[in-house]
Amino acid sequence: MLEETLTKALQKTLYAHRVMSLLGAERQIEGDASALFAMQGYDILMALFTADMTEALSRKDKRNIEIILAAIAAALAARVTRDVLTLRPGLLAALEAAVINSGLTKYGITGDIRSIQAQTYLLEHGGELVTGLNAYTRERMSALLADAFASGDSFDVIANRIMASFDEMSAARALKIARTEASKAWSFAELETAGLMEQAGFMMVKEWLLGPLHERMDLCDDNNQAGAIPLQQPFPSGDMATPQHPNCGCSIITYPAAGQPQPWGTAVGGLIPYPPGFNQGDTNANP
Repeated sequence: MLEETLTKALQKTLYAHRVMSLLGAERQIEGDASALFAMQGYDILMALFTADMTEALSRKDKRNIEIILAAIAAALAARVTRDVLTLRPGLLAALEAAVINSGLTKYGITGDIRSIQAQTYLLEHGGELVTGLNAYTRERMSALLADAFASGDSFDVIANRIMASFDEMSAARALKIARTEASKAWSFAELETAGLMEQAGFMMVKEWLLGPLHERMDLCDDNNQAGAIPLQQPFPSGDMATPQHPNCGCSIITYPAAGQPQPWGTAVGGLIPYPPGFNQGDTNANP
C-alpha cells in the first residue's frame, strides 16, 4: 500500500467536481429509467390480458402463479434490446461527462468518448443492467402474486395491483439507478484513462472518495481509509472501483503515484500530458 494520499479537503473538492459533472447525466439516466419502467409496465399488462389466463385463475396455487410469472418474463424478455437502447443515451452522457471533466483532462489532454472502450461498455453493461432490473421485477411480481392469490383477488384486481406496484417502485428505482450507473460510468472512464497512462509508462494509483451522505460506517469508509493504492489492486471491500453498493454516492480518482519517477513528456494518445494541479509530492516532471 502507498502512504501518500490526497488531503481530506482536496478529496471533498474533487468529489464535488464529480457530482456537478455528472448532474446532467444522472437526470438523463433517471428519466430514461422512468420511461423504461413505464413501457415495461404497459407491455406486462398487455401480456397478461392477451395471454390465456383461464388455467391460471381456475385454482389458487403455486402453479397458477408460475403461469402468470411466465407471461411477465416473456414480456420482459421480448423487450430487452429496446430497454438497452432506452438506457443507452444516459449511460453515454455519463461516460462523456467523465471523460470531459476528469480522465485525461486532468493532464491537459482534451479527451472524448473515443479515448476509452465506450462501445464495449455500453453494449456489455447495458445488457447486464437490464437483466438485473428484470430479475428484480420478476422477484417483486412473484411476491405480489403470492399475496394476491392468498387474498383470492380476481384477475382485474391482480392486474391493477401489478400496475400500482410498477408506479410505486419506478420513481425510487429510477433515482437509485441514476446514482449507481453514473458512478459506474465515472469509474469506468477513470480506470480506462488511467490504464492508458500506465501503458505509456506512468505508475498510477487510485483513491476512493467518500460520498458525504453516508449515514453509517460501512465498507466504503474502509476503502476511503486505504488511501492511494495501485491501479490494479482491489480496495479492502474487494471492489476495484465505485460503486460498492446500490445508491452508492462515492467515486474514485486516479493519478500518478507520488514520489515515483514518472515519464512526463511521453505521449499518451498522441498528446503530451502534464502533471495535474492536485499531484502530490515530487512529480519528477520533465522540463
